[in-house]
Amino acid sequence: MSAGGIKRPVQIEEFKTAIGDMSSEELAHLKQEIENCSSHLNRSNARLNKYIAKLEGRHKPGEDDEEDEELQNIEEGDLQLYHDSLHENEILLKNYNERLEALHQENLYRSSGRKAAG
Repeated sequence: MSAGGIKRPVQIEEFKTAIGDMSSEELAHLKQEIENCSSHLNRSNARLNKYIAKLEGRHKPGEDDEEDEELQNIEEGDLQLYHDSLHENEILLKNYNERLEALHQENLYRSSGRKAAG
């Protein structure tokens, strides 16, 4: 199992069951993959928020000329696409955070021999 290698959405309970059979090394690798994916999504969301702010007239020009040039190329018709993409990314981030918490709980269980409350 990998963060991006699953062909269909996996419910969190299914994920929790699957990680119970993984080695500690596999858990660490999976955690790293999920954190990497989350980091990419957060950067994407920051960019999308700038695009949305620009189209909605809330953008304050920054010092980064490259960023300002990029903002010049966005189109009004893309506003809904940016909102939709941001919403989808937020759902993915929520799922990734649930998985990171499940990995944390699995590691706690393995180190203590007991499931954590919650």
